[in-house]
Amino acid sequence: MSGGYDARLVVLSVLVATLASYTAFDVVSRVGTRQSWRAYGWLLAGALALGTGVWATHFVAMIAFELPVDLTYDLRTIVSAWVIAVVASAVALNASTRLGQPLRRGLAGGVTLTLGITSMHYTGMHAMHVEPGIEYDAVLVLASVAVSFGASVIAIYSASFVREPRGRGGFLRKIVAALMLAVSISTVHYVGMAASRFAAGSAFAGNAALDSMLLATLVGASTLVFLGIALVVSIQDRRVESETANLVASLSKANAELLHRSRHDALTGLPNRSLLNERIDKRLESWKTQGDGFAVAYIDIDGFKAINDHLGHRAGDSLLNTIAELLIQSLDRQDMVARIGGDEFVVLMDAVDESQTARAVCERILSAITAVEYQGIELAASIGYALCPNDGADTEILIAAADMAMYRAKLAGKNRVQRYREDMGARMSDDFALQGELREAIRGDGLAVYFQPRFHAGERTLMGAEALVRWPHAVRGFISPERFIGIAERCGLITELEVRVLDLVGRQIRQWLDAGLCVPPISVNLSAVRLRDEALSDHVRACLDKYRLNPSCISFEITESLAVREIVQARSAMGMFKHMGIDVALDDFGTGYSSLFYLKQLPIQQIKIDRGFIADLPAFSESRAEIVDWIIRLSHELGLRVVAEGVETESQLRYLQRVGCDEVQGFLLSRPLPADAFRRLMAPADENPV
Repeated sequence: MSGGYDARLVVLSVLVATLASYTAFDVVSRVGTRQSWRAYGWLLAGALALGTGVWATHFVAMIAFELPVDLTYDLRTIVSAWVIAVVASAVALNASTRLGQPLRRGLAGGVTLTLGITSMHYTGMHAMHVEPGIEYDAVLVLASVAVSFGASVIAIYSASFVREPRGRGGFLRKIVAALMLAVSISTVHYVGMAASRFAAGSAFAGNAALDSMLLATLVGASTLVFLGIALVVSIQDRRVESETANLVASLSKANAELLHRSRHDALTGLPNRSLLNERIDKRLESWKTQGDGFAVAYIDIDGFKAINDHLGHRAGDSLLNTIAELLIQSLDRQDMVARIGGDEFVVLMDAVDESQTARAVCERILSAITAVEYQGIELAASIGYALCPNDGADTEILIAAADMAMYRAKLAGKNRVQRYREDMGARMSDDFALQGELREAIRGDGLAVYFQPRFHAGERTLMGAEALVRWPHAVRGFISPERFIGIAERCGLITELEVRVLDLVGRQIRQWLDAGLCVPPISVNLSAVRLRDEALSDHVRACLDKYRLNPSCISFEITESLAVREIVQARSAMGMFKHMGIDVALDDFGTGYSSLFYLKQLPIQQIKIDRGFIADLPAFSESRAEIVDWIIRLSHELGLRVVAEGVETESQLRYLQRVGCDEVQGFLLSRPLPADAFRRLMAPADENPV
């Protein structure tokens, strides 16, 4: 008995085989080498897609085979054929992702697929109700198996190179693999059918059978469902995973940028004190093991404050950048220069073991600086240096020794180089004298609190203020906060100082409230020592009770680097403040260890973006501008308010308004003000409640 084929259904069967193969390889390409429930889920989906495609190809092709009688099939055998196809597909696809070299994968997968496709074909043929049974031409059967094996090996080998492919290359590899596998599937069927011999007068009948039209409907529907679900899910998951990957890449890029900024000066791009300390620590370790000496030089630009006041901050910043470039050009490649203060730089000179060599480098730096004439002003500098191990074998000692030598150079007339000597302890003696005077100032009325306002970014209305402690010394004038706070930290006065500042702030708020003013929240800074103080909550409650203040009148600021470094204490203190109804702001965001995920771990209400991010707005590089925008959006998604510090120009303010920043703080709107001046910014309580 002979029959022909419906050409349309033949084409359809080949298309089903190709689509099923492509779907399987696309789905399985998401497995990679990951061992997880997700990976096994994709493997199962690929096996279902391919197995169903092999099964569907066989029965669509069988329907295409036109005989003079109606064909019927045994349902249980048909289901068995589908199971065989799915299991074989699973084993073959697993081999394409798990085994070693691509050729080994191709051979293992090819053998498995050939056996599976062949077994499925002849099981499907057995499902036909025909008497007497079908006979086969052994030569054609072997030929179909051989061609199927070769095509399967090529298909699995090609698919082995598909690992989350992106772009045209990955697509073409999957097309090649799918076409070769379609050849394998179609060869087994059509050559196998050619090998079939139906005896003359064969009868096709049976019970519990499915007729051809019903089988065509079941095959078509099931194939479309499986392949459609697999493709849609794979495409959707790929899109979600691509978006996730882009977000992770953006986070990594942002964190890398923030980490860089935490170790470098925002204005000049030079290493900051943190990175300088790390490098000196490493050089000390090298000296201990190899005996390589080195030198540290401390550079201060003479009269820079006068230049800054005369020409303005922008000109001063430009000058600092010029000096930074000069220092870099004056040093050897292995040397390093860091900016650690307004006009103060420190140089680490590698492999220096003689004073004359270090002096030569310092004099070369001094000559480069004094050769600069900036807007008609000639520059000068005082430079002090210290040697390791002669003058110290500790990071802080070496920097302090170089600082004292620089201070002696200033006293000697400035614009000169001075090496450290042991008799240069005058600065330390001076600090010791200030220590006693600072203690008296804290316990008396020697300190003052200034208030730097925060304004609504859009409406420019007063939203709050940051309390800043000042020390107006009776003889020396205003002593820089950096110096007297540093003295307080070294001599153990920092807790007493901060308790006093909190008391002064509480007293001032009460005076303003009694005067009928609408007082915005006033924030107070906390140090590491204070954060670890078990009596912190008692002091805060005592202040609120003493001056009859609502907790919302006061907030606290903790720097990002401190919060991350002291994460346990920070969470505890912030949780305590939250329970009391006191807000907490994460200050100087971007200058610390800068992992954005810490934001979710800390019970804070406000983020203060460090002035280093704002300095060049809106002329940032695109990546930095994206970071500012991203920080604001992320903070808002977490329900946090955002304050930008260091806003000094209208263009900066306009940019921050455009990206949705909540509040701004900086010299553009107000410098830190004494209490009387700040009072004039507040409205009567009945006019403008805050």
